[in-house]
Amino acid sequence: MGVSCSLEGKVAIVTGGKEGIGKAIALAFAGAGADVAICSRNIADGQLQAVADEARRLGRRALAIQSDVTRKTDIDNLVRRAVEELGSMLGILEK
Repeated sequence: MGVSCSLEGKVAIVTGGKEGIGKAIALAFAGAGADVAICSRNIADGQLQAVADEARRLGRRALAIQSDVTRKTDIDNLVRRAVEELGSMLGILEK
């Protein structure tokens, strides 16, 4: 039994989004119509950018942002960039 919903026009932030459950959630949100800001502590390996690219191929705007959610300044920067570049957000999902 599948659940179908539209997130068209919404913005979501997904932490831990470069692999596993976080990646699946980010792509599910994009597939449902949301623009996504996807973050991870490490972006040097290119995996996070690849997830953002995949979300863009689904027709959504997507950001890959390096962020350590244990640091308040990183969280502030993550939210600021997401709002400035994508618009007001639906919510933050932490993996």
